[in-house]
This record gives sequence, C-alpha cells and structure tokens, in this order.
Amino acid sequence: MPTSNAMHELMETIDVHAQRMGDGPYTQICTKMLVLSNSIGDEAAETKREFATELLLEFPASGGAHSVAKYTHEREFMQGLIPRKALELKEHNAYDAAVMGTAWKIELAEALMPYDGSCMLTDVRIGIQNLFLTRGGFLPQVISRLLVLGISPQMLCPLDLGAELSKGDDGCGPTAEDFLYYEPRFLRWILGRGELEPWPTLGVGAQPEYMSKLILVANSEGGDDERVNQPCQCPRCRGLRIPTLDTAKVSLTPSECSSDSESEMVP
Repeated sequence: MPTSNAMHELMETIDVHAQRMGDGPYTQICTKMLVLSNSIGDEAAETKREFATELLLEFPASGGAHSVAKYTHEREFMQGLIPRKALELKEHNAYDAAVMGTAWKIELAEALMPYDGSCMLTDVRIGIQNLFLTRGGFLPQVISRLLVLGISPQMLCPLDLGAELSKGDDGCGPTAEDFLYYEPRFLRWILGRGELEPWPTLGVGAQPEYMSKLILVANSEGGDDERVNQPCQCPRCRGLRIPTLDTAKVSLTPSECSSDSESEMVP
C-alpha cells in the first residue's frame, strides 16, 4: 500500500534528524511509523470494501464494475451481502420487500453473468459460482438468466458433458462439480431436465459415466433439498434471507462460518 505524501515528508524529516537521535530512538520511531502506515492502509482497504458493499446493496448492476467485481470472488464478502440486504428489506411490508428482493436478485444475476458471445463464457461460469456461494437461493435467477442468454448446459459445461467447446470458448472457469458443491439442485438444469422432473437416479438405463459422476456429487452435497442454498443459521447470519415472490423456505443446513478456510472462491 503506497504511503501518502504527508507520510513521506514526515519520514524524510525523521531521516534528517536521525544522527542526532541515535540508533535506538530512530529505530523505535521508524517501527511506530511503519505500524501507523500499515494501519492507514488497512483502513483504506476496508473503506473500499464497505463502499463496494454499499454499491451492490443499492445498485446491484454495479457488480460488473471492476472496482466492485474484484470483491465478488470472496466468499465472506458475498455471503455478507445477504443478511444486510435482508435487514434493509425488513423496513418494508412483506409484499413490497418481496418485489424489491426479487428485483435485486435478478439485477445482481445479470451483473455477475455478463455475456456477449462465447468468448465470455468464463465470466458467466465465475458469476454463477459467485452467486451460489452467497447461500442466497439464486438458483431461479441463474437459470432464468441462462435461458435469456441462450446458454445451454453443453455450452456452459462442455468439459463435464463431453461436448465440444463453443467458438471462442477455452472452457476455463468453474466446472459443473464446482456449481454442484454450492447448489446441488443445479443438477437438473445441467442434465437438461425441467425443474419439476424427478431427481436423477444412479444406474437407470444406459447412463453415461459423466452423468453418474455428477449425480454422485450432487447427492453428496445435499441432493434435491431446496434448503441447501439458503442462508445458514449461525449467530452472524441468523438465517436471514432476502424475501422474494417465490417465498423460498429458510435453510436448516449447518453453518460454514465456523471455518476460517477458503475465504475466497476456488477457481
């Protein structure tokens, strides 16, 4: 973190008088200056994070801006959005809160899933994972966005489904297994099934190896349970969820907040 001009001038003044002070006092002062400089840097970084949070809460479309997008890869940052938005919407009546919550989630999905040709499919993959790791129940918004963009399972997950890459796509970014780790119910869409179709079962008919593998992954992460990708019940999250018009249920799944590992997304 670069120091300010004022900090530079102060350090230069100390250097001028270093010989008079002696090594002991000079070293102590320099040490304290370093601590002060680092604290200023930490405070500035936290201020930028808070500003990015406020922007996303008020204007979810800002998620596509570089200054904001760099934070959307962090698990803690993304999961922190949900309870704060939920508390904000509590100030409104139930119907208005549901309308605003639905609109906010749709706009955030649009911002984090940009697509202008197959060369940007990597951005779509990353955006989907970032939305799922919020534990905010973004499955309906993700699927709706993919439908609008005309992106098929074979386009999104070609390496997992044994499909050819789309023109200009390098196949980079999160895989189908990465998506299922955060939202196992995404399995239906990946396998080309409707939301109300029966849950895929292992060993039915001539099942391709990739299908069996994906079913196993989805089942191990919670399977066909709508509560899996809803806010956790830890003291910090308090089970707060963003109200939407589909009135999804609150999660009963264990909290991830007790772990300090993997604060950022796994690419």
